Amino acid sequence: MKFLHAADLHLDRAFEGLTTVSEHFRKYLATANQKMLQNIVDTAITEAVDFILLAGDTFHQNRPTLKTQRYFFQEMARLDEANIPVFMNFGNHDFYQADRYWFAFPDTIHIFDGEQVETKNFIIGAGEQIAITSFSYQHPTIIEEMAEKFPRKGAVDFHIGMYHGGQAPYAPFQLSELSSKGYDYWALGHIHVPQILAEQPYVIYPGTPQGHTQKEMNLAGVIVVESQGNQLIPKAVPVEAVRWEKQTLSLAKVRQPREIFPLVRRLSVNGPTLMHLEFSDAENVGSELTYQIASGELLEALQEETAPEIGLWQLSLAELPKEKPYLAVDNQLIDHLILTYETPEIFNELLNDLDQNPQLHPLMDQAFRTQTMERLKEKMEQSYQFRREADVD
Repeated sequence: MKFLHAADLHLDRAFEGLTTVSEHFRKYLATANQKMLQNIVDTAITEAVDFILLAGDTFHQNRPTLKTQRYFFQEMARLDEANIPVFMNFGNHDFYQADRYWFAFPDTIHIFDGEQVETKNFIIGAGEQIAITSFSYQHPTIIEEMAEKFPRKGAVDFHIGMYHGGQAPYAPFQLSELSSKGYDYWALGHIHVPQILAEQPYVIYPGTPQGHTQKEMNLAGVIVVESQGNQLIPKAVPVEAVRWEKQTLSLAKVRQPREIFPLVRRLSVNGPTLMHLEFSDAENVGSELTYQIASGELLEALQEETAPEIGLWQLSLAELPKEKPYLAVDNQLIDHLILTYETPEIFNELLNDLDQNPQLHPLMDQAFRTQTMERLKEKMEQSYQFRREADVD
């Protein structure tokens, strides 16, 4: 038996944190989600898997755009032609509402569409009996510990639990509860960083297969799981269409700022890459480089120098300058920014993950907000030089 486990595709999700992207790289971002899905289907066909598990948040929202629905079902048709069934549940982002889907799910897609735990049994070509137990979200949250409702392993060759969640208020569970069911594999979703929680049996978050922020840099891709006797052995297969990467460029031999341009032209990557470029050994071009990075002009200029497959989106210095770096804005702008982030709605949104923690929530009161903002302003004033009126022509 062999199957593919994927989760958190977040089709329709935009790439976040990009303030400017060169024209030559936009085409990669526009098609990245679709290309990633194609790569998953290609992997399933090449590996000749018996079935696919999509463990929640296949879509980034519970009303996928019609464009996204169309290319999703086109790829599902390719799996149908290859006789590869798909078992799919819905997570907290794409919680299921039937009337949001304008295209029919083919018979080869077996969906878990309710918040009740259910088990689907089937037999693969080799004659092995398989059971998959799961549930779906019909609302943005599930506060219950759904693992408690999963039955113990039945009279089958392999029993797999497919579970989206793990922490309140998203179907929290205890690892011991999963282990007590006697299953052969737990296909998890919800956490974007790949994690193996246990090995006997394997309990795996594959993570998101396509990074949409700089935090999603070190990805596993999808997990192809193959039986070896009674054991299920996983391997990670990368499928991302655009990767995030940080490279460090030494300027030790640079004497004039213009010498940076040919160095950037020689940068290379393996496929379309959103690059954070860090300069090291920059003493010879010190303050001028610091200024041009802060102003944003250098980023814009270097974007035109890179190879077509490089989307240069951020520049930074590896070493802190001996004097405070120059921030090309007025000092008063900091006061305006602080005032904006003091707004309860914006402040709470920034710290949403912390606020969900029941132990931390009581601490995040008005006094905490005020102290945080005062410390932020103090840190900004200590760390940067600001443009003064005298600097402006």
